[in-house]
Amino acid sequence: MTASPQRHLTALLLIGLLIAPTGCGDQAAGQASSDPSTSQSPNQSPKPPPIRTASGDTLQPPDSPPSEPTSEPETRATAATAQAHETEKASKTLAKGDPPKTAKSSKKPRSNRLAGETSPYLLLHAHNPVDWYPWGPEALEKARKEGKMIFISIGYSSCYWCHVMERESFSDPEIAKFMNANFVNIKIDREERPDLDDIYMTALGIYVTQTGGGTGWPLSMFLTSDTRPVAGGTYFPPRDQPNRPPGFLGVLKAMHKLWTEDKEAAESNAKVLTQALRQQLRRRLVLASSELEGELVVRSIDSLLNSHDTRFGGIGFNPRRADRPKFPSPPKLELLAYAASLEKSVKSDTAKKSEKDKKSEKPEETPATEVIDHTLLAIANGGIHDQVGGGFHRYSTDRRWLVPHFEKMLYDNAQLAGLYVAAFDRTGQPAYRAVAEGIFSYVLSVMTDPLGPFFSAQDAETDAIEGKYYVWSAAEVDQLLGENAAMFRKQFGVVDKPDFEHGNVLFRKVPLETSILDATRTAQLAGMRKTLLAARGKRKAPLLDDKVLTSWNGLMIRSLADGGRVLKKPEYTAAAARAADFLLANLRNTSKGHLLRTHRKGKSKLHAYLVDYAFLVEGLLALHQATADEKWLTQARKLTDEQIDLYWDKTRHGFYFTSHNHEELLARTQNGFDSVIPSGNSTSVRNLVRLAKRTGATKYRTYAKQTLEAFAPQMREHLNRGGMGMSHMALALAEYLAE
Repeated sequence: MTASPQRHLTALLLIGLLIAPTGCGDQAAGQASSDPSTSQSPNQSPKPPPIRTASGDTLQPPDSPPSEPTSEPETRATAATAQAHETEKASKTLAKGDPPKTAKSSKKPRSNRLAGETSPYLLLHAHNPVDWYPWGPEALEKARKEGKMIFISIGYSSCYWCHVMERESFSDPEIAKFMNANFVNIKIDREERPDLDDIYMTALGIYVTQTGGGTGWPLSMFLTSDTRPVAGGTYFPPRDQPNRPPGFLGVLKAMHKLWTEDKEAAESNAKVLTQALRQQLRRRLVLASSELEGELVVRSIDSLLNSHDTRFGGIGFNPRRADRPKFPSPPKLELLAYAASLEKSVKSDTAKKSEKDKKSEKPEETPATEVIDHTLLAIANGGIHDQVGGGFHRYSTDRRWLVPHFEKMLYDNAQLAGLYVAAFDRTGQPAYRAVAEGIFSYVLSVMTDPLGPFFSAQDAETDAIEGKYYVWSAAEVDQLLGENAAMFRKQFGVVDKPDFEHGNVLFRKVPLETSILDATRTAQLAGMRKTLLAARGKRKAPLLDDKVLTSWNGLMIRSLADGGRVLKKPEYTAAAARAADFLLANLRNTSKGHLLRTHRKGKSKLHAYLVDYAFLVEGLLALHQATADEKWLTQARKLTDEQIDLYWDKTRHGFYFTSHNHEELLARTQNGFDSVIPSGNSTSVRNLVRLAKRTGATKYRTYAKQTLEAFAPQMREHLNRGGMGMSHMALALAEYLAE
């Protein structure tokens, strides 16, 4: 941020004394930070009161074991997630349109405008006394007409503190009355609207650089009547209490007072914040072509290797903050996987040389291979990996990958499945195959709609207890496994008094890569895990966010197609094809045929974003590789041509995150940074390189080259500052140069 905006943020500094945010971190399914390092530990957050009980009949689902943009990020990191939400009669999902019944009365509570939405997260708030609006013309026109300040609350279905604030503040009649009288209140699902999340999270990031605090979700932002940000925070307790962040009711009153008694100051703050966020989100125009050099790839790989946790695996490790939460970071690992494949090729070439030539050369070093294998095996053996039902939780609360936050995201499992498939293809290590097959089994049994597409997320809590569904007491294990319990305890670290307060989080005390070599023991353990899986299936399962997002489905389609091809499992390829067929048929605009973002319960809506096109095309290209069916190549080419028409920047080159026909917002972003998912621009380059090779159409390579040239200066600058946030763009560059 420039010096000029900093000089004019005095009012923000005053408001900042009231707003000391704490909330859920997420590298999220967006372009938020790929390096979770700057926010506070979830252990520092206040303990919430008991939650409201969910209602509605449920079906027992099969047992179980993504957002997209933001400017160059500093972390949003961490906290627990989830709470019991409303459920549907036909499926175990996060929300339903009907209000919850209470023991005191069968009378239905009032509904607000969110009752007509499809997002499970928004539906959770449909019966709040707050007069919520979804983002749209009705709410924005009301604010303009009445001259009221806008309050926006942005969250997502597996965000723990989002749900704490819902029950503490948004269900409080006194707080709701003040909100309704003085603000236009808008609720946003960041997974449906990553564009809005990007803009206002960037604004909050700028704001807290002046006022102190961190960023995260729920994102609580106060806007002018024309949507410009004034001030914000994340989670607030409902009222002022000793040793806690400022109370939300007090913050509301302070903001209303500012708006009604010193509107000039509020407008001044909005002007400065808006200028700063536009400056930050706007990529600089590069007048001269940048050289596309392999040196950028080498430096990107080196930066990852230098951040390796040599003791417990993982990358992005900072020994000065060794106890911070750890994320697998699949986009970074994919670059290392590519480097490891090159090291294998070099090693193979060396093996073909004569004995005399071999003796005269130094042994080939394989640093990328060592780091990627160490990391993949470490997380496979950890508690972040669901050792009973397969699949991965979102991140680890500790350095050793032992105790996770228990939510499961489709985007994580899709990318990690692909990494383990590629690792098995490279090494033949049976442990990698077992992990990949476990992920696919989990997704196909728990996260798949009967019509073919994939659901978004599975919650972390049951009955307000984090991880309750996944953990075990030693007594349970003994009772279920009988004489085999001793072996299971030894293999999976089960103890009588576990460190985690709710029970044993299973981990591989005897590493999988070791135990799997004993076929007899592997079969025995599989039987024991099956017994525990059946027992766990009788528990109340975590709730499911059953919306279908095009981009996250594209990631899963790619991994299933690759898994079917490499593991010789045609059922995986068939599942990928079924999902792709569903998306191509159902997530399309009926008038123009353009892709849509989200689908739930028969309704598709919202303009697609760049990542929706890019990730779906990537999945279709993987299906083409797996099946040799030209249908998939034809569809990939058609969607890519459509993407170029809708998102290409003819002046600066590269792709915008939103299409040319998208609603006008405060800023229009172009992003090359990764989060827990790759950037849309880097994935697009990889797609374009493949399309050029498979179709012979040189225009695709030209677009790839121009996109790389547009982002190369930013990549170089980022590397010069020690950043690792454009690893996937480096991978795209490597693949471009290799052709």
